[in-house]
Amino acid sequence: MHLYIIEGLDKTGKTTYTKNKFAGYNKLRLPGGFEYTHDMRNYFMEGKIPEAEMIHIIFGEHMAALQHLYYNKTESYVLDRSFISYLVFQKEPLIKYGYYDTYKHILEEMFKKLAKRYEIKILYFSKQLVQRKDDWLEYMDVDVLKKNFDELLELEPYSCYVEHVDIECKK
Repeated sequence: MHLYIIEGLDKTGKTTYTKNKFAGYNKLRLPGGFEYTHDMRNYFMEGKIPEAEMIHIIFGEHMAALQHLYYNKTESYVLDRSFISYLVFQKEPLIKYGYYDTYKHILEEMFKKLAKRYEIKILYFSKQLVQRKDDWLEYMDVDVLKKNFDELLELEPYSCYVEHVDIECKK
């Protein structure tokens, strides 16, 4: 069984690459791979759920996805983003509330279990192809996000599974 984890910054070609390369695979998109998290995300955006609580909900979604993969015995999967993005994009609030080290450790332990069941490849897209003013990333420091991805993916247990993918922009 294979597990392909698609990671990287927004606007790097991840979704296009995934649609073309993995047309016949089972796919799971995170966050948002489960219906209940769509409702929770809407409540959060409306100010009905505090940030600290939403962090736990998203963590739970990632754990549920990893558990599903662990107990699956017959299928290969493609993850369009994973807990790696969660640790990168939510690093600041996770540190702020004191959850980063604990959640990182729990997620890494689950990843190690998956590595015993699957042939894993982390396809890392780090070259932005498009920059738009209306993109939500304008509120985040893309250089910091890239640095966070680079640092995390250089660590054990991930480094031996990482393959860098750069798509050239056709003009």
